[in-house]
Amino acid sequence: MRKRKYNALLDAKGADANEEQEKFIPMCHNIVSTSQIRCREQVEIDLQHIALLYPFTSYDKKRFAAITIRLTSPQCTCLLFGSGKLVITGCTCFHACVLASHTISHLLRKANPAHHYHVSSCTIQNIVAHVELQEGTRIDLGGLYSCFCECATYPQSIFPGLVLRPPKSPIVLLVFSSGRIVCTGGRSYDDIYYGFKEIYQVLKNYITVQ
Repeated sequence: MRKRKYNALLDAKGADANEEQEKFIPMCHNIVSTSQIRCREQVEIDLQHIALLYPFTSYDKKRFAAITIRLTSPQCTCLLFGSGKLVITGCTCFHACVLASHTISHLLRKANPAHHYHVSSCTIQNIVAHVELQEGTRIDLGGLYSCFCECATYPQSIFPGLVLRPPKSPIVLLVFSSGRIVCTGGRSYDDIYYGFKEIYQVLKNYITVQ
């Protein structure tokens, strides 16, 4: 992968720090993507017809304009609009998003044999990943917030996590004192991986292992 460089809150401090950070790799657990399914005959998709044919769908046009389609392979949830716009959540890699898009297109062709549907685009909108630090790790959220309050939110009486928005970083972090860190906001895994790698140089100053 091509490394992307971002301005960090603090500079990296030597090879030892890099080796330490490499122990903690963000693991992707959800991708939100959008696709466009087009019909050669340029007709709008009959969502009610789709809902009647497939039992793994749900559709109530009075409440929402899209039909919900739950796939098992790949395992994900899709929102399909009459225009052909498709929103996919629950995949863990881009290839699964593409496969889900083509699966929906195939279902539409089976439901409407007279029409030809195809996927014209598939784009990642957001990636959510998480990092689990070693067992017994504690993160001093109070100390972190006191130093970076301008780019952090910590409503500890309402929510146990600290939201860190590093300046000029492609990602946002949700940090818990238990050592669990959620990374979101990236539109590629490079954003998540290298964004976290830079920010970890700040976080490690507030980490203790019991």
